[in-house]
Amino acid sequence: MNNRVKLALEDVIDVIKSSRLCMFLAWFDIRIRYRRSKIGPFWITISMAIFIIALGVVYSKLFNMAPDEYLPNLAAGYLFWTLIAATISEAPTIFIDNAAYLKDMKINLLVFVFRALARNTIIFLHNALFIVFVCFYFKIWPQLQTLLVIPGLFLVLLNLFWITLFFGIVGARYRDLAPIIQSMVQVLFFVSPITWLPKLVGEDSWVVMFNPIAYFLDLTRAPILNQTPALSSWLITAGISIVGFAVSLLLYAYKRDRIVYWI
Repeated sequence: MNNRVKLALEDVIDVIKSSRLCMFLAWFDIRIRYRRSKIGPFWITISMAIFIIALGVVYSKLFNMAPDEYLPNLAAGYLFWTLIAATISEAPTIFIDNAAYLKDMKINLLVFVFRALARNTIIFLHNALFIVFVCFYFKIWPQLQTLLVIPGLFLVLLNLFWITLFFGIVGARYRDLAPIIQSMVQVLFFVSPITWLPKLVGEDSWVVMFNPIAYFLDLTRAPILNQTPALSSWLITAGISIVGFAVSLLLYAYKRDRIVYWI
């Protein structure tokens, strides 16, 4: 095995062993960000709830859909979208933001990727309380399909890990990537089935078929609403994970020594 690839794989194993440290650092980030705030990250939950309720009332009339069908779909879709969007938006500057640490000490670069993903996942879990309220209000009680949200979320997090690593490396080399990604995230919000349902454009529409976010949302949103995700969503998301990890780890293996000189 190539020595560079071997070192990259050792970094992967090392960051898995250091998962507790990464979780602690992620939690510390949140405590610092919301220091002296009375309700901390729940401010995000409150603002998300206001946004969803306001948008749900207007858009349910616009799409001529019953609120008890539209609002749970919007709430669950927007919840998982905030996790995806926050992680992708931070990715291009993940190493630049930690330049002080990288220049002062020899440290596994994947720790910063894991830390950012863990931080956004913790905030996501805070926001999930609103989905519990929405399901309770619309009497959507957990069933056996609901458990599928666990492997679905795990698969989405795996994808977000390699996406963060890939964009982090490219963003360290090319600073223009960050504003490009910010613009892309805004566009993805409108072309992904978050504020609208796939059935409105047709399940076989290219807008849905060629949009990976649509598959991510199907794996995570559908179980919350007691629906079974399509088999194609599992297969395509798993395929994206395998290809994405292979490409990102190769890029990391050959550029890990250069990143500190780019930031």
